[in-house]
Amino acid sequence: MNKLLIGTSAATLLTLPAVADPMAVNVGGYYNAVVYSQDVDNTSTRDVGIHNDAEIYFKGKGTTNGGLEIGFMVQLEAEGSGESDHIDENYIYVKGDFGKVEIGAENNAPYKQQVAAPKIFGWKTYDNNFKTWTGLVDGNKISNFDKPLMDGIDSDALKINYYSPKINGFQFAASYTPDVSDTDGDTGLFNDIDDGTATAFGIKYSGKMGGMKVKASYGVNELDEDSGVAKAEDEAFGLSVSLGNITVGGNFQTVERGSDERDILHYGIQYKLSTSSKIGLIIHNQKEENGDRLDILAVGGSTKLGAGTALTYSFESLEDDAYGDSEFFGLGLLLKF
Repeated sequence: MNKLLIGTSAATLLTLPAVADPMAVNVGGYYNAVVYSQDVDNTSTRDVGIHNDAEIYFKGKGTTNGGLEIGFMVQLEAEGSGESDHIDENYIYVKGDFGKVEIGAENNAPYKQQVAAPKIFGWKTYDNNFKTWTGLVDGNKISNFDKPLMDGIDSDALKINYYSPKINGFQFAASYTPDVSDTDGDTGLFNDIDDGTATAFGIKYSGKMGGMKVKASYGVNELDEDSGVAKAEDEAFGLSVSLGNITVGGNFQTVERGSDERDILHYGIQYKLSTSSKIGLIIHNQKEENGDRLDILAVGGSTKLGAGTALTYSFESLEDDAYGDSEFFGLGLLLKF
């Protein structure tokens, strides 16, 4: 399968006709800032904290004389985090009747297909980049939170992604990562340092059943067993059902690293109060191989204010057997542009 994926991608790129017109380029992204009242067990923290998460997207798209779509994506981390701002995801793509091929530093295709919990705050609780769930205080972790997403093996390492055309609501996806030694994307061209290769496969369904909008996904991401390193595998199922103003959805993931296994269930319900406001709750349950548990409850919502801006409000409660309990009341603004 790996050789077929590589051969198909190479053949597609080598047979591209010239681009008909200059490529159109645009800039987009988001900026999310929240002021929190916070209480974290077993450590000294200030009463008020400010958290932010932001990225700027540079996108380009054009059409070849033969009718193929070709383009690129570059994402710039736009908020300070104690390190220099940097580029993370960046890739080129070709799209046509055969499907879509991406080449570059990007998450694997089944990860990008995953069906997950509704975004009741406007931001993805299942991809929490805020320090409320993932941060450190004096070097101590706030919780053992793990994102329920299939990116823990290869993350943004350089790879080839393929998405098939959609047939009756179904779409197949596959990825091949030749080198997982640097998951930030700058992997070695020649070195074979036994960190291994990774493959990922997935399938997604989107359609309607009895008046309900239904989405479902399955994916698996594995480290090559011949690499000489400990076994690593991520496997996830996702489901979302919408009926009227209500959406219920989430995903279940099993993470295997060597002899250790972690089960993650992340789900929620969203209710649309109007075209501009929605509320809901999110639940995150995580169980470690040693029996330790992490349980998170997040409730609140968001209200659109216009001009790509939304007011967000949340209460987030964490109970962690290993790292204690935490509570956060947040009020923020989410800008999309």
